[in-house]
Amino acid sequence: MSAVAFSELVSLAGAMVAQARETGSAGADSGETAATVAALLTADPLHEAQVLAIVNVILRDALTDPFRETTANRWRPLLPPWVQPQLIGATVNRLRAAGLLVTTGRYVRSTDTAGRNGGKLQPIYALDTAALPNPDTDIAEKGTAP
Repeated sequence: MSAVAFSELVSLAGAMVAQARETGSAGADSGETAATVAALLTADPLHEAQVLAIVNVILRDALTDPFRETTANRWRPLLPPWVQPQLIGATVNRLRAAGLLVTTGRYVRSTDTAGRNGGKLQPIYALDTAALPNPDTDIAEKGTAP
């Protein structure tokens, strides 16, 4: 496994958040309450530091896995204590809606006893970095330079 520079990780986390925010309006227009709440929570500028921290932790965990898979059991203990619990699920939902986290169809039992979810099934996600916007491709498609 190769190490990823912190600056690259922050840049990738920012791109993931931007991608999730861009796809947020589609979920909000569909009338789904959970999608709407997740989009509103993660798009609020007051929550930006927390959302970036969550994305950063999820990215670090997925990038250390040879199959780019992640589960909340592995990254939950790594979250900073100042992250609000409701933002965790909202951020994961936005990353899923953006296609950046993809369910594998496999599950593990949750170890989250503090959140009273101990023993419940939780999905194993795969990180799909191909879903991230590619600045070079976007520039070529739009015909504009940065």
